[in-house]
Amino acid sequence: MKKSRSLVLVYKSACFVLVGAGLLLCAFSTRPVRRIHHSPKGAATADIKVLGTSNLHNWSMEDKEVSCSARFTYAAGKAEPASLASFTFSFPVHSLTSGKSGMDSKAYDAMKAKDGGNITFTATASTITPGADGAFQVKSDGNLTIAGVTKPVVLLAACEVKADGMVSCKGTNTLKMSDYQIKPPTYMLGALRTGNKLTIAFSMNVMK
Repeated sequence: MKKSRSLVLVYKSACFVLVGAGLLLCAFSTRPVRRIHHSPKGAATADIKVLGTSNLHNWSMEDKEVSCSARFTYAAGKAEPASLASFTFSFPVHSLTSGKSGMDSKAYDAMKAKDGGNITFTATASTITPGADGAFQVKSDGNLTIAGVTKPVVLLAACEVKADGMVSCKGTNTLKMSDYQIKPPTYMLGALRTGNKLTIAFSMNVMK
């Protein structure tokens, strides 16, 4: 009995040692636990939705983790940005989802996802219109690529500076599938026909 009890005590002690060592390693590990606390200046994350219509009901697809880059410049002592020096985003078509696999498949085919299609935007010029209480407007002229076709677009966004200095922006842009040589998909043997008009809605957070 004494020997068995001794083994139990040794086992428990070993467990405590292993747990303590694990906690010690975690405490001194250089690998960040939460990426947001270690994001570089200008790093941005975006939530992008594609909103459409059909003869039966409206539909939407979304990618909640779009990686992008937006570099604001600041005047000395100012919390609000003075200009937007660069702004880009790119994400694979396959990352857009509607929650309905059949619809997703049709949309991917229409946007030529099998050819490695990405949706990308690169700003060529941006202007900032100051507002009040940390709010401002951004207008970005640039090139949007969908299904391998690139067209000039203008993105408008309402932005504000948060208490921690992060810039939060929201905006929309309306376009036509036909402008990008996309044939509006149909479903259920043609019973559901999507409309030609699309709305791109986005929200973005930029680290200062």
